[in-house]
Amino acid sequence: MKGQTLIFFKDWLLDNLDFIRITTQTEQDAHKIFVSMNDRGLSLTETEMLKGFLLSEIKDDKERNKCNDTWKQTILNLKEFDKDDDSTFIKNWLRAQFAASIRDTKKDAVPGDFDIIGSAFHKWVRENSPKIGLFKTDNYELFVKNDFIKFSKIYQRLLKYSNEFNKDYEYVYYNANNSFTLQYQLILASIDPKDSEEIVNKKIKLVSCFVDLFVISRVFNFKTVDYSAIKNRVFDLTLQIRRLPFEELVEYLYNYLNKSEFKVNGARWFYLNGFTKRYMLHIISRMTSFIDREIGLQYSFKDYVSRDIKNPCDIEQVIANHFNQHIEEFQSEETFQKYRNKFGSLLILPRDKNRSYKDKTYEEKQEMYFSENILARSLNEKCYQNNPHFLNFLDKFNLKFKPIEYFTKEAVLERQELYTEISKVIWNNEKLLESKQ
Repeated sequence: MKGQTLIFFKDWLLDNLDFIRITTQTEQDAHKIFVSMNDRGLSLTETEMLKGFLLSEIKDDKERNKCNDTWKQTILNLKEFDKDDDSTFIKNWLRAQFAASIRDTKKDAVPGDFDIIGSAFHKWVRENSPKIGLFKTDNYELFVKNDFIKFSKIYQRLLKYSNEFNKDYEYVYYNANNSFTLQYQLILASIDPKDSEEIVNKKIKLVSCFVDLFVISRVFNFKTVDYSAIKNRVFDLTLQIRRLPFEELVEYLYNYLNKSEFKVNGARWFYLNGFTKRYMLHIISRMTSFIDREIGLQYSFKDYVSRDIKNPCDIEQVIANHFNQHIEEFQSEETFQKYRNKFGSLLILPRDKNRSYKDKTYEEKQEMYFSENILARSLNEKCYQNNPHFLNFLDKFNLKFKPIEYFTKEAVLERQELYTEISKVIWNNEKLLESKQ
């Protein structure tokens, strides 16, 4: 505004607003007033209000300023992943390390720590500061300089592994691909602030592997792993593994899976439906990439599941959707569709191939499959000729691959059993014990 307009605006401002000056004797008092005023309706984020509270309890100006600079840089780093990742991290961290309760699934149950942290973590910290070891100014200083920084760096690593495939931390990527965000809470829960970098790395690998086994074994048994349905079970697990020493953590997670009623051999009854559709591409891609790796091919899981490429992979049903061509073998169209959707009747193919093959007979498809991924090629007898790496793979894991000339009901069941055996190799609880070596 300039000229006469600015003069009119000045008069309007002075007539309509009251200005109040608040003076404090120390910077610490200024932080306290900041927290108090901004907790009464002004538009600040929870992260900003939490920072204001924590800094207001640090008496030394120099240390407070260091903590402030460190906090601001950390928040900027987190926001590089996503604009909300600062608050998402803090919720995961507080729930993983400090929350002691969660709302029961019963009607009219009261909110627990888990729930309150999710809606107002800055208030939860302020009201529960003694429970998380915040008694005096030194505690607040170390809470920011040590715990906040250590866990935020670990969380940033997890976000990176979730977005970029890293062979050493592959399970973090797999769990993210399955949209299982509760893995971050479980991984952070297992870590003690005093853990060395070596132990932190081992715990990330261990817990992410456990989560992969936990998720897939449930999916094979048609049990949901959606956030709202599973969060209470995961929170109970969070309490059990919180800051466990590594050896104890291995034993606990291994025993937990072995005692579970859900096993990977549920794959024998697995099939494509509305629930499993979101996981089927992941599972068959894992199987395909596992074989690729074992026989020395350069494809990766990401190559099969990426939706950002020009021609992504889709689920291929080996049996074309033409019941009239299979009347002699299937008594009804319902039975026909049941076998079409069985786990053993499925492959993955690039989208353009999937669409161009869909109306062809199996005999026509079989020849075309030989130019596709190894799981598709294995249906063709030529895959077993002059292919020593593949044959050695079969011997190593005692897997009964064989070419299939006619894709009959019997062939579907044999293939289903083969897929089950492959799954038992990939999702094997013994992998957790290997981490101790």
